[in-house]
Amino acid sequence: IACFTRSIKLSVPEKPNGYSLKKVEEITSKYTSDTVDSNKKRPNVIVVINEAFSDPQVLGDIETNEDYMPFIHDLMKNGNCVSGTTYASIVGGQTANTEYEFLTGNSMAFLPKGTVAFQLYLRHAMPSLVTELKSEGYTGNSATHLQKARNYNRDKAYPLLGFDEFLSQDDFRNPKRIRNYISDESSFAKIIELYENKKEGEPLFAFNVTMQNHSGYEEEFHNFTPDITVDGIDSKALSMYLSLVKQTDSALQGLIDYFSQAEEDTMIVFFGDHQPTTYVSNPILRNNKVNPETLTDEENLLKYKVPYVIWSNFDIEEQMDGETSANYLAMDVLENCDLPLPALQSSLTGLRKEYPVISAAGVREADGTLTTVKECGEALNDYRRLEYYLLFDYGR
Repeated sequence: IACFTRSIKLSVPEKPNGYSLKKVEEITSKYTSDTVDSNKKRPNVIVVINEAFSDPQVLGDIETNEDYMPFIHDLMKNGNCVSGTTYASIVGGQTANTEYEFLTGNSMAFLPKGTVAFQLYLRHAMPSLVTELKSEGYTGNSATHLQKARNYNRDKAYPLLGFDEFLSQDDFRNPKRIRNYISDESSFAKIIELYENKKEGEPLFAFNVTMQNHSGYEEEFHNFTPDITVDGIDSKALSMYLSLVKQTDSALQGLIDYFSQAEEDTMIVFFGDHQPTTYVSNPILRNNKVNPETLTDEENLLKYKVPYVIWSNFDIEEQMDGETSANYLAMDVLENCDLPLPALQSSLTGLRKEYPVISAAGVREADGTLTTVKECGEALNDYRRLEYYLLFDYGR
């Protein structure tokens, strides 16, 4: 009982210093949200948060029998896209926290460690990328997650963020499965189906969270045989994981090939929710003579790096090797679609220049210095106050 009581107490965020509704009003009054010309063409926006997708090379050198993500590697170098690294606040699990950061612009850095925002804090409707796109005329918006609808409270959280439709694994008929999970290929086929069934000229927002690459990398399956091996590392988990990533790479190529021929302007945002479990990462670290038990702060942060790509079938300003965090990515989507930032996210544009990465795993300053939210002190307090307001006082 004492342990449970202590856990409940630790899961309640402290009110930020100097917090008040008047202070929040002062912060937000500095920013206004412009409106978009109603005659301007608005592209379809497709977001894929890919389960456990990462590029393990960030952890150390590995030599494989073949490239495990040839399409994505080429796309990030030569495609019509914005690409780079985004830092998650989680590793190995709790996908919903990356969804929360991306959709709201809030950061898990200000919430107690180990908590899940969808389950503990999201209790009322609040602004999000979904509501912003709806305000700009995006009439079709749906969320897809290929597991049970109640997982991480998504069946309740998604509507509060503005989604009109939620498709779970129960809405797929005879999908292709890899191991025990619905494949990325089938997941992306649903996106194409949503596009083809929408009303012509009405912009689509499709939010897709996959399951294919979920952990459980050491079992054997009758419907999938790993084909990627790593020189010098005898690890079933690593071989399985990289072979799954190869399947994702192929599926994403198919999705982009389809929309490269589509008549309507379309943007595809693709990134991983987090890196996989230590069963995958530790063999790479050890092979590079790094002890997983004694990582420096910089070495530990490597475990939170995942690649991101923002691709479109219309011209955008190409950027490579960017470094960001999930809470900022929606801003990139809006800006590259030439859509206005809402007032609350406009307040983050200046902060982003000083702190291009803010995650529960660490904060990166503009000069490259790695620090923490606590060490940043007052510099992040307005951001912290806004998040507290949105979670606990918005709409009251």
